[in-house]
Amino acid sequence: MKVKKFLSAHGKQIFSLIYPLFSLAIIVALWAITAAYTGNDLLVPSIGSTMDGLGDLLGKSGTYIDIAATLLRALRGFALSFAVALLLSVAAAFVSLLAKLLAPVIAVMRSTPTMSVILLCLLWMNNDTQAAPVFVTVLIIFPLLYSAFYTAIAGVDKKLVEMAKVYGVPFFTRITKLYVPSVLPAAFSAVRSTLSLTVKLTIAAEVLAQTKNSMGVNMQLANLYLDTPVLIAWTLIAIVLGALLEILVFVLEKICTRWKNA
Repeated sequence: MKVKKFLSAHGKQIFSLIYPLFSLAIIVALWAITAAYTGNDLLVPSIGSTMDGLGDLLGKSGTYIDIAATLLRALRGFALSFAVALLLSVAAAFVSLLAKLLAPVIAVMRSTPTMSVILLCLLWMNNDTQAAPVFVTVLIIFPLLYSAFYTAIAGVDKKLVEMAKVYGVPFFTRITKLYVPSVLPAAFSAVRSTLSLTVKLTIAAEVLAQTKNSMGVNMQLANLYLDTPVLIAWTLIAIVLGALLEILVFVLEKICTRWKNA
């Protein structure tokens, strides 16, 4: 009976953990089978050789410096994108002329190929290898965040807004009790979907810019030396980094949701 009560109370949480683990087990099994079939670490390294490469990386202090440097660039670019996107989306939601002016600009930015943006940034910034990854991130992430924020703000029920004005609800109260609860879910969804993308874009820009002290340049070196296990190890580090950022956003969302419902 106690087991049934426990399962009925925590069944969803248990299965929410089991499903990702099951998917991970399938990926690992396919990896092991493919590596055994090819029998060539240059093409598909075995799990063992990849773990050895990962262990070697994690045993070096320089690895953590490079990870921190890449993470700092990614967060800097994301923070700048977030701030600009939020300010412009709020202004555009209340000033229709600004929304119309920004619409074609955002459409062009969203449809421009990522590789073109990276190459143009390197050209415009005179091969500034430290700033280029940040600028690339801003140019690609900003329009995604802007579109999500603007859609959420513009989608707030106009009838509720008018009713709040009629009844003389203070402006600050309208913001905290009407706009914020309506916009928060979409904002967190946009942040979750773009944070991992930010890490990937930063690394890609670092590869092309040959940025010193970066994950991207280490991946490029591993590729040049045909060290596939180390290349996969750096890839795993990037995946874990993106996952940790998404978990952090998820925790913050839960905290903000509690505050919203308080």
